[in-house]
Amino acid sequence: MKKSIVALFITSALSSTASFAQTNETENIIVTASRSAQDKFDALASVDIIDRAQIEQLQPDSIAELLTRIAGITSSTQGGAGHQTSLFVRGTNSDHVLVLLNGVRVGSATLGSKEFATIPVALVERIEVVKGPRAALWGSDALGGVIQIFTRQLGNGEGQVGASIGHDGYWQGYGAIGFGNEKHNYTLSAFTESTDGYDVIEPDPANIFAIDQPDEDGYDRQSVSLVGSSQFSDLFTLEVNAQLDKGNSEIDASFGGDEFDHDNYHFLLRGHWNTESTNVQLSYAQSVDNNEDNNSDLFEGAVNSLFETKRNQVTGIAQTQVSDTQELTVGIEWYDEEITSATLYSDTKREASAFFATARQEHNQWKFEQAVRYDSVGDTDSETTFQLSVGYQLTPHWLVALSHGTAFKAPSFNDLYWPEAFGSAGNPDLVSETSRNTELLARYHENNVEFEISAYQTEIDDLIEWAPLDATDPFSAWQPTNVAEAKIKGLDATGKISYENIYHQASLSHIDAKNETTDTQLFSRPYFSANYSLGYQAQAFDVSVNVNYQGSRLDSSGIDLDSFTLINLNANYEVSAALNLHAKITNVTDEDYQLVYQYPGDGQGYRIGLDYRF
Repeated sequence: MKKSIVALFITSALSSTASFAQTNETENIIVTASRSAQDKFDALASVDIIDRAQIEQLQPDSIAELLTRIAGITSSTQGGAGHQTSLFVRGTNSDHVLVLLNGVRVGSATLGSKEFATIPVALVERIEVVKGPRAALWGSDALGGVIQIFTRQLGNGEGQVGASIGHDGYWQGYGAIGFGNEKHNYTLSAFTESTDGYDVIEPDPANIFAIDQPDEDGYDRQSVSLVGSSQFSDLFTLEVNAQLDKGNSEIDASFGGDEFDHDNYHFLLRGHWNTESTNVQLSYAQSVDNNEDNNSDLFEGAVNSLFETKRNQVTGIAQTQVSDTQELTVGIEWYDEEITSATLYSDTKREASAFFATARQEHNQWKFEQAVRYDSVGDTDSETTFQLSVGYQLTPHWLVALSHGTAFKAPSFNDLYWPEAFGSAGNPDLVSETSRNTELLARYHENNVEFEISAYQTEIDDLIEWAPLDATDPFSAWQPTNVAEAKIKGLDATGKISYENIYHQASLSHIDAKNETTDTQLFSRPYFSANYSLGYQAQAFDVSVNVNYQGSRLDSSGIDLDSFTLINLNANYEVSAALNLHAKITNVTDEDYQLVYQYPGDGQGYRIGLDYRF
């Protein structure tokens, strides 16, 4: 194990790029899997890292486009990149993944999930994905996995600006500048994007109540972020992070607003006190997730639909290197959530507190990890979760691991406190959804070859479902109850091979996600999905073809959606060491597809742009 825990953690937590040329050692350090810095190869969990080089090569339109390249992750999008997007990790629900921005828990407490369409890709430096339960380390929501996103971090005097245009009136501009000195290093980034969009709904002609607004549904987004740290002494470093995201998206609606504004921000102050073998962190963070429609503009006397979550978070962590082969981490966390809404909830505040401990050991070729955590969230029952993992390093390049863990998802404010209307209401007696997961994985990494395969089974109890109180009455009131159970069995495989100037990357995923109560497949989870990329990289340019296959899936409407294959072409040309041109053709074959019933995906399109570094 590495003794320099502090340096590695801060380096990775701040996106670890003081320049555009990263070392392989830094690129392979991950902190999300165990809340301490470790090499990706040594993690006893299925992990993926997406760095800035991959982002610039792929030129993705959204976070979802990036993440669905990872085996076991699928998405549903109601329109283009700026419209409502949900991610499903290993067949679990869209609210069963914890989303962190630079270590800050973000998302809506009313829905219980994060809207990924509000996160700008242009400001992302790095994404770490841990699949499988991590509630024993991170608490509620980390049932299917954890996604942690880090924003841009440049060195003093370094900078980057860029602009892009594309089909449907698309344009984008962004910039980032690093400033400071040897002790103080900060990065200021800004981003703006807009598109006229396309008509995101094709209504069912057989449904007389179907939404039908034949117009273009565009979106715009703006963001600004500040990330950095100040080293005040050999013992103390202060980490600072702040980000503001604003935007508007147009939709089709037969009732309520047909536009939504989001206005989200978060900030973090985290102090690091360190000695040769111990690191103590104390942080305070605040996040706000705000979503409001334009209902009052469309109907006289109407009130906008407003949902805002404000969350204050305090975290204390102590990490110590007990010996060269043993590491211990203990921590406490507290946060409160307060919602503001035009909807009159029966309760608008709650608090959560937790204590956790995790340990890692090595003995010859054996690796061990243990974690346990106690959580108390609002008025729901407290939960104790654990994670046990054992790995064996067959050779310097082969690792096999077996893990078993539990996780939970606390009920959302909508589930608990939705106000009564026509007899329907939330249910304050709900308990948390809980899960048990077992996973076996094998990993290989040598030179330019990487391979990982994992098989897992997840059993979920007390799933919350809204259902009519009287199934025989079409006008019955609805209420959520803990009635459902699910069993998910899956297999993920990922491989990367590069030889001279040619590289291949492939991922395969099979997910059998079944509602055990109704004996039906969970919606929006295809049985099979696959991604393949083939690229050629020369000294001054690179080109690649990216193929994404999504199998047929059951929509929440009960309609089966057909399978489809999307093909994208990317090209980058380095005019000079500072100037780079890039182009992308999306949906090359103009595939007709839907991720959500009646919401067609975007047709064939293009993006062209340039980046300038200094």
